[in-house]
Amino acid sequence: MLSIEPQAGPAPIIHIIQQARHTLDVGVYYLSDRPILNALRAAHARGVDVRIIIEGKPYGMKPWQVRKEKRVIQATGATLHLAPYRFTSHGYKYAFYHAKYIANGHEAEIGTANFDYSAFHKNREYLYVTRNSAVVSAVQSVFNADWNNQHAPASAHRVLVLSPGTSAGQLLQAINQPGPIDVESEELGPYRPILDALAAKGQDLRLILPASINSEDQRDVAFLRQHGCQVRLLPVKPLYMHAKMIVGNSLAFVGSENFTQTSLEDNREMGLLLNGSDIGKLQAQFAKDWVRAG
Repeated sequence: MLSIEPQAGPAPIIHIIQQARHTLDVGVYYLSDRPILNALRAAHARGVDVRIIIEGKPYGMKPWQVRKEKRVIQATGATLHLAPYRFTSHGYKYAFYHAKYIANGHEAEIGTANFDYSAFHKNREYLYVTRNSAVVSAVQSVFNADWNNQHAPASAHRVLVLSPGTSAGQLLQAINQPGPIDVESEELGPYRPILDALAAKGQDLRLILPASINSEDQRDVAFLRQHGCQVRLLPVKPLYMHAKMIVGNSLAFVGSENFTQTSLEDNREMGLLLNGSDIGKLQAQFAKDWVRAG
């Protein structure tokens, strides 16, 4: 089931937590939302084994802010791990545990939203909750691999849009599908394979980015417009474009991946390819956002 923020609020996440019977695994870049923390505390109190992985060095956050985040998470009774070393800042390059997902053994949620107040009240976000056993199993396998600082199994890459590894190819599959596509993203890149594929769509591409994009993204926007692509910038208030979404006539993508080299080659990211009724829901929301950004 697809949920859209900020309309849905934290309810889709809280549902997964409340339905947990024995285990609950959370992998998320940032976690501070009080209703979610309260639900995690209640799950631990009823005997659920709650495990959480967060990013230890979120971009732009001070160490004291991360220490506070850790304290409030640990106060729920959950067992907390910071992201494995390969997903943390090291040397000259930055890599992040940027995924946003939760699984309880029989259900999983994968989406674009961090678990904080802004995601559920101020941002455009997409969350997908599923009972599909293959997806749930794949999500659990990724969490277990990261918990034990191992690489995710190949089987997970066949089910999920997963970075590092295979997500760029799956995003290209969504971009290159026949006919027009609509795209929402917080960042554009540049990541040449994705940028060139978007440019090749010409007038068949409509893209929404936040008006706060940096100078590099502004140059990429100019590049796309030179190829006939339609690009609009959404004011950052009252609704910030944090989503990462592609939708066409037959295939859609939602997930944590931005269209950057770091996101697709280095970070832990997770998303899904969707079809069926979710296509219409995403197209309808995009149409509203397109008018808002006009």
